[in-house]
Amino acid sequence: MAGNGGIIGPTNVTSFGKNKVTSKTSSGNITTQPGTRFVTTVVVAGGGGGGGAPSSPDHVSGGGGAGGAKVITCISVCGNTAYPMTVGGGGPGASAGGQGTAGSNSVAGFSSNPTTVCGGGGGGGGPPGTTTGANGGSGGGGSSATPNPTPNFGTGICGQGNPGGRGNDAAPPALTGGGGGGASGAGTAGNPPTNTGGPGGAGTDFSPYIGNIGPTCSVFAGGGGGAVRCGTQGTGGAGGGGQARLSGPGNGEAGTENTGGGGGGTGAPGANAGGSGGKGIVVVKELNKASGVWSMQSQFQAQSQGTWPDGSVAFPGINFLVVGGGGGGGGGGGGGAGGYRASGYGPSPLQFPGGITLFKGSSHDITIGAGSPTNVKGNDSILNPGGTEGITMITATGGGAGGASSNKSACTVARRDGGSGGGDSNAHPNRIGAGNTPPFSPPQGNPGGPAGSPYGSGGGGGATGSGATGPGGNGGAGGAGAPNTINACGTPFSVTTFAGGGGGTGNSSGAAGGSGGGGAGGVPGGTNGTDNTGGGGGGGWNASGGTGGPGVVIVRGPSALTFAVTPCTNATAAHPGGDKIATFTVSGTLTVS
Repeated sequence: MAGNGGIIGPTNVTSFGKNKVTSKTSSGNITTQPGTRFVTTVVVAGGGGGGGAPSSPDHVSGGGGAGGAKVITCISVCGNTAYPMTVGGGGPGASAGGQGTAGSNSVAGFSSNPTTVCGGGGGGGGPPGTTTGANGGSGGGGSSATPNPTPNFGTGICGQGNPGGRGNDAAPPALTGGGGGGASGAGTAGNPPTNTGGPGGAGTDFSPYIGNIGPTCSVFAGGGGGAVRCGTQGTGGAGGGGQARLSGPGNGEAGTENTGGGGGGTGAPGANAGGSGGKGIVVVKELNKASGVWSMQSQFQAQSQGTWPDGSVAFPGINFLVVGGGGGGGGGGGGGAGGYRASGYGPSPLQFPGGITLFKGSSHDITIGAGSPTNVKGNDSILNPGGTEGITMITATGGGAGGASSNKSACTVARRDGGSGGGDSNAHPNRIGAGNTPPFSPPQGNPGGPAGSPYGSGGGGGATGSGATGPGGNGGAGGAGAPNTINACGTPFSVTTFAGGGGGTGNSSGAAGGSGGGGAGGVPGGTNGTDNTGGGGGGGWNASGGTGGPGVVIVRGPSALTFAVTPCTNATAAHPGGDKIATFTVSGTLTVS
């Protein structure tokens, strides 16, 4: 007989962790919630210190390697249980002529799957100290005090980090140190021909697993930069790596605390010290999940005890604004605006009825359509790609490309169609770009304007108006965009009018772009559409047209919901009336809880 109420089926597994995220910035215990049975953890060790430079001879040091970093998913745990976490400290930077000190290990002490990651290797210094970078989670960069071509960088540990870059000996002032390795990439070697210290290797973005943590938004374990005697100091790798040789005292920059970033190297003149490595971090996410076959009795008991996952709950009626990327202006015709689709807060004829359904307890992908260069159609913006269009997914099509002039190759006619259409060219007339392509209801845009005789080209279409005709030797104005206040009193994003068409141009003058970010046409070149408006690029005469403006996605829901976004370039806010707002200016993920 089956042990789950007589129901025969697979083993039942459930974890009611409510997706709680806990960050440990110093050593101590993490205690799971009563219903938690599975966790995901990100473990980052302390970064290595940068090497030190002697007062004489004239050598420079390498950057410290980042602390080892890794993610482990679906670790089995017990509820209401304390698990020890060890957060490794960063290694001190070396004083004059020494190798940087290695960072300390970090440990996630889950009994079912204990995980240790290794501290970053110190950067090479000397003389008289050790000139090579040390091995570690990621390896330290080498100093310049090693005869070429002897390898002088530290190695990284597979699955945790990467090697540092080599330092290179050369006639002063071209002595260069290598960058420390990072979690996602090796440190770069110093480059004597360009008098450039080696940049630190890039860290890894762990935000898809744990959301945005700390000042680097969950990008951890960047390598420290290598120094140069005179020239461009090596930058720290993304994820907390320190820059080499700061101005003023001349010491290396420390890695950012609780990122595992490596410290920056330094150089003569002066007995300068390398930067210290950044302390590590351990982040634990308690998971919500369930699988198996459950009897009604088992479900009831779990619900009563608060140990049954709440799961993903459909939440209809979410307001949205989705604008596609603007089309590039042509050699004459203005680029069409990206498609405009909205459920409210804008002109009523363009309001999509009922909003969209999103899922509480789930994450939704967001795609921001890029604006496109001359004679190229814009890219689509999509809220929740993979869903059902008009129910759980909204697509705004990229704007059509502007038509080409007599001194440009003919634009493939299909490129002129889009969310709003591109303006017609005097050189290839009678092909106005169609708007609302593919068709949606309400329509997402309007057609471009026709060419005028003898040398005028039409403006690109906009959300609320068609592009104008280019009269005589002048361009036609871009079609007007649509006002929308969905983000009013919300996130810092301040744009309130979207999807204006790009202005066309003639041989005499260009025309204005439509309100909502449309670029102006010009002689010789057109201007770009405004970023994150979906505005079309302006047409150019005998020169390139302007680039279309990237699109935007804004989501607004009731106060009962909580929005979280990645990456942290995007933003969330609470409206004074209680609504929650999420604004996406780059592609990312929206989590609804």
